[in-house]
Amino acid sequence: MNFLDVLNAATTDLSDNKLSKKLGIGRATVSSWRCRGSIPEDEILDKLAELTNIPVEKVYFAAYADKIHNPVVAQLMREYSHLAA
Repeated sequence: MNFLDVLNAATTDLSDNKLSKKLGIGRATVSSWRCRGSIPEDEILDKLAELTNIPVEKVYFAAYADKIHNPVVAQLMREYSHLAA
């Protein structure tokens, strides 16, 4: 799982605009996550976990694996994210 998977889960029933309103942020911020690969602050990750019913640990693993610029470490984080549950 990567952060885009989390974002897609959050927008299954919502548009990016409606998601941004639920999170109390601007639509452009959600767009930057999707288009530029930026990662939200931790408090937003908590809210996304709640909205998607994805365990918060898995959301953090997905986000931080994408944030790390070392592909080996990112892959290990993704592979072992199941241990976070």
